[in-house]
This record gives sequence, C-alpha cells and structure tokens, in this order.
Amino acid sequence: MLSVLSRGRLTTLLFHRVPKNRDPLRPDEQHLEDFSLILESTLRYFRIIPLEDAIRGLRAGLLPPRSACLTFDDGYSEWATDVVPVLERAGVHATFFVTVGQLSGQPLWSERIAHAVRAASPTAGPLSWRGLPDLKFATMAERQQSLLRLDSFLKYQDPSIRDQLILQLENHVGTCASQAPVMTVDQLRQIHAKGFGIGAHAISHPILSRCNAKRAYEEIAGAREELAALIRGPITGFAYPNGRPLIDFDADHVEMVRRAGYSYALTTGGGVATQRTSLFQIPRFTPWGRTGHWVGVRLIRNLTQSDGGIPEEKPSGKRVLMTAFHYPPQSGSSGVLRTLNFTRNLPERGWTADVLTARASAYEAVGLDLIDQIPAGTRVARAYALDAARDLSIRGKYPRSLALPDRWSSWVLSGLLKGWFETRRSRPDVLWSTYPIASAHLIAGLLSRLRGLPWIADFRDPLVDEGHEPRDLLERTQRRLEQWVMANASACVFVTEDAARLYAQRYPAMVSKIVVIENGYDETIFERVTAVRNTGGRKWLLLHSGVIYPRERDPSTFFEAVRQLIDAKELSPAQLCIRFRASGHDREILSCALRYGLQDCVETAPPIPYEEAIAEMMGADLLLVFQGVEFNRQIPAKLYEYLRAARPVLGIVDPTGSTAARLRTFSETFTADISSVHEISDALCRFFSRCQTESEAMLSGFGANMALIRRYSRASQAGQLADLLDQCRRQPTKADE
Repeated sequence: MLSVLSRGRLTTLLFHRVPKNRDPLRPDEQHLEDFSLILESTLRYFRIIPLEDAIRGLRAGLLPPRSACLTFDDGYSEWATDVVPVLERAGVHATFFVTVGQLSGQPLWSERIAHAVRAASPTAGPLSWRGLPDLKFATMAERQQSLLRLDSFLKYQDPSIRDQLILQLENHVGTCASQAPVMTVDQLRQIHAKGFGIGAHAISHPILSRCNAKRAYEEIAGAREELAALIRGPITGFAYPNGRPLIDFDADHVEMVRRAGYSYALTTGGGVATQRTSLFQIPRFTPWGRTGHWVGVRLIRNLTQSDGGIPEEKPSGKRVLMTAFHYPPQSGSSGVLRTLNFTRNLPERGWTADVLTARASAYEAVGLDLIDQIPAGTRVARAYALDAARDLSIRGKYPRSLALPDRWSSWVLSGLLKGWFETRRSRPDVLWSTYPIASAHLIAGLLSRLRGLPWIADFRDPLVDEGHEPRDLLERTQRRLEQWVMANASACVFVTEDAARLYAQRYPAMVSKIVVIENGYDETIFERVTAVRNTGGRKWLLLHSGVIYPRERDPSTFFEAVRQLIDAKELSPAQLCIRFRASGHDREILSCALRYGLQDCVETAPPIPYEEAIAEMMGADLLLVFQGVEFNRQIPAKLYEYLRAARPVLGIVDPTGSTAARLRTFSETFTADISSVHEISDALCRFFSRCQTESEAMLSGFGANMALIRRYSRASQAGQLADLLDQCRRQPTKADE
C-alpha cells in the first residue's frame, strides 16, 4: 500500500533545532532522542535520498517509490555537533537551510527571545506590552507561557518594530543579543564539507508577507549571494521563513525567489510534491510522534494530502505546445537538445513552451544530467508509452503492426488524450512536433485537427529515404504519414538545405511550407565549462563523441589509414589516443581496431554528462566526424558543438554531402572521402603538419570560426522558430477553412 500511495510523490521532512537534551523552556521541542526515533521510523517506511536528486527524479518521472528527504531550517550549532553525527551513522543525506545573518554575529530573533527569557532573574518584574498579557519570569511555567506569547506576537511584527521590542525585552531582563547562541561559519563549512546540502533561509528570517517588496527581495537574493560566498559553491534552494502559503508568503514572493536565481523553494504547507507541484512550492511537514507507530501513521497520512500550494501567475502572451518523444531524461539522442533548447530560449522571444513527451519508462537509456536545464516554468506532460521491441515481444519477436509508424506507436492514444487536456489547460496558439519518432507528428497532427490549431512539423531529416519505392509495410506507412504531414502542417522544418530541396522536389505544391532551421550548439554551456584532457600521458587525442553506425559511419577506412601512417613511421601508437565516446557500438569498434592492429591506441568510453562531454571536446587535439553517403542530406548535431569547441575537425564523409559542404565553410577543418584510405591518410598528415608548423595560424582560424559559428547558436535558432511561430499563429487552419 505504501509503495502504491508514494508512487510519483515526494515526502519532504522538516526539522529545526534539535538539542541534545530536552529544553525545559521548550518542552514540546524535539530533542536528539526524538529525532533519532523519527529517523529510525522514517527509514523503516521510506528511502531517504538527497533533496536535489529527488527533485530531478520527480521532474523526470524517475522518482523511486517511498522516496523521502530530510531538511533543517534556521541554523543551530547543534546541527554540527549532534545532528550530523546521527545522520552519518545512519548513512543518510540532509539539506540545511540557513538564516545567513546570524553567521555574522546577528542571532536569530527567536533565539534572542529564548535566551532573554532563560536568562531572566526570577525576581525580574513583569514586562507589559500593549496587546499582550504581562510577561512573567518567576517560575518555569511562567517562562514557558511568556516565551510562547512572545513568539506568536513578535513573529508577524514588522522586522524593524520586532527588533525594537526584543531590545526592550533584553534591557528588561539584563541580557544582550551578543550573548544568544549562533551558528558559526566554521560549523557551516564543516557541514558542507561532509557532503550535506546547504540552502538559504533569508538573511534575518522575516515573515516575507510583513516586508515591503524591496526588503523581501533583499532578504531572498542577498541570502543566496552571501551563502554562496561563504561555502564557495552554488546555492540553488530557498526555504520560505515560517513557510505557510498565503500567510507567510504569496505569489509575488515566489516570483522573487525565481528571479533571484534559485532552482527550487520549500514551504511548510504539508503534503507531498508531485510532477504537477511548482518547483518553488515544494511542501514539507514534521512527523511528530512519541512512538514509531504514530510516526509511521503520520508519514502515511501525509501521502494523501495535497501540496497546499498557492496559484502562481501564469506567463502571459503566446504559447506553444511541443510534442517531442525525445526529452530529458532520455539520453543518447541529439533530438533531446534541440527541443530542450527551444523550450529554454523561446521565452526570451515572447513564447512560452510546454512539452508533451513520453514517460521515462519508454526510453532505452535515461540520465538526469539535463533535467536541471528544463526551465522551471515549463510544464512537462508525460504520456504512457511502450517499446514494442522490448515490452511487446516474445522471444525477441513482435507483430510489425504494433510498430507503425515506429516502435513507440502505443503512445499515440495516451499522447492524444494528454495533449487534449493540455491544450484545454494552457490554450496554446500553435502546436509543434519533432522527428525522429514519427508518432510525435501523428499526435500533433491529430490534435491540430481536433482543436483547430496551426501545427509546425519539425522533420529535421527526411522521414522517407529517396530513390526507391516503399519495400514493406513500415516504409509504406511512413510514406503515407509523410504525405499526410506535408498536406496538413502549416509549416515543415528541416535542418539542412539539401533536405529542404529534396522535399521541394517531392512536394512542389507545398514549397511555401518548407523552412530550414539548422541544428546548433548551446553557448551557455561553453561559457561555463573549461577544457578537460585525459589521455594517459599520450600526446595526441583524436576524439569521436556520439553514436557510430557500423555501416553508415564505418570507421574501418580511417583505421586503415592510421595503420599505414604507423607502418610508415609517420605516427607512433605510443603517442596516439583515439577515443570513441558513447559510440553505442563499442564491440564493433574494438573488433575493427583489432583487425588493423590498433588495439593499443583505440579506446571506447562510456557516456558522460553533457557538460563533461563538451569539456572533453574542448580538450581534444582533433575531433572526428563520420558520415556516409546514406546521410548526405544530414549534418550531425555534434558538428556544431565541434566547431564551437574551437578545435580542428576531421570530416570523414562523402564529399558531395551536406556535412562536407558545411565543414568547407569553416577554417581549420579537414575533409576526406570516407571510402578513400589515401585521402584520409593525406588529411591526417596535413593536420599533424599544420599543428607542428602553423599553430599561430590555427589560432587565427579558430577566431574566424567563432564569428561564423554564432549564427548556429540555440538562441539564434529560437529566434528563427519564434518568427515562424508568429507567422503560423496568424494563418488560418484547416478547421477555420
């Protein structure tokens, strides 16, 4: 029952001060023994994972059942001395949200009043304030009552008035703020160094709803900047002080947190987070209970609660619903980056993008490294999908009818239903869909007809090969789908001029619909990474990053050329590292390398996070791209990243293809016919010679490339797409006609 209830739901637990022993002044406060009981009970029911990992998993649809996170608010010295050792012994992670002002010697206001009440002499007379019964300190019961009254009364005062009142209290009992306990910078850094998460909890812990807009933003943004400087690392999370939605903060403060640069924020609203929960209103609760049984009851009961969030202002203006099978957390396809970067860059062009995609279980490979790049305001709807080859086969065989027009056709119905509700919710102005999973076009096209919305079909590359009639049911289905898309879409987008010309010839009556928006690269990634080089002491690193197809991108002629250069003593295998990163066909590559005696200098390497892959490209001596005649109308998406990496590129390609043509427009690129060992050998010799004798000229060539490559940035492409969206938005649809 717990696994079912918790599926797709994130439980986040909240704690504050956890003293080693029970505090007589705060008898209801959890102390270390209570916390240990709650932790033990939680571990009996849940698996505790790092908060940021949990948020990524939730967004990706990959959150494990029974997932929970631990968080702490405010900032207390006993976190470092008592709580962290308990967490370490249990082997669990937690994130600590710190009120940063106390780290410079300004105690938390709540600790100031507790210290003042605790330090008051029993002979101190009552303190009278308007709106409060007399505050008395003679007995422990009176102190407890006075502390409760002070806390509830001062919490919602204007911060400046609250400080004046606390000063009156301190003067009355004869203590001062400097004597109140504070967390130190050394303790903060100690916690961070142990691998625990650190987040911001404002500067002075005001109730944001009691602050003016200027003060509230300073508290939110200033805390992030100060904490990042103290721990020398990024601060991505914020916890609203007191944290009750609509009482302690509102939609304006949510927008302030977003604007300040945080990736997520936490409330105290209770309940659990789901995929529909705003990243800036993740709920939390404290499962108080005197026994493990009652802790468990409260944990399970919380799973049935809504997140208690407040409506956030929806972005106004133009909207597009993008149907894309490939979207994070899917990995291994360049199509992920195309759609992801459109969703990131279109808002700057006046368009808000939502995404209709498949559940993560449908993907052959997944990874969480790109999840953080999905804009916080992008709504991602995930439809149920099956892979016919994996999920519907018996002994590796399945009816071909279950894989028309592709192996994931099962998501057409679920995607159509999801899309119907999404179009009703977000009221998009335009629909958009992208290949290479052809069923995405079918979903968007049907939605276009049902909802009367204009539709842009992003073919990218040709859907159907040229030069022959369809040979089987799959090819006939894809040909009919291509014809249907061309007839019904408002615009059809391709990534190369060659592909656009092919379709102009194939569908001359529809030439006006054909548009070219090439693939490209993400400038923001290159701005924040630095080159990484790991060659085991070898001098030359020749790198191919991405999938190799043994037939269409066959490296055998390249290996033969390298072998000839080694035999001629023009290359030394001891100084050569030829790396194929995330090839998808490691066995075939290594077998081919062995055939040419290159096993000592050819290596295959597993996939790595996207930013690390870019850093590796920037550190290579020569970047390799293979493209056979079958792909003449295509340009690999990684080619634009190669060119932006400012490293030499060797294109082993068909000389008449689009890839060869694009390479010839840039400096410091070398091309060779993929079928000619002699041309490849000659190109390699020219590369090595130029590196050794004309290094200054190469640097000049890279500078010229930088000016040219900017036109292929993702931001530039988003501008082209935004113009096309504006154009299609004004066009009548089939339903209008």
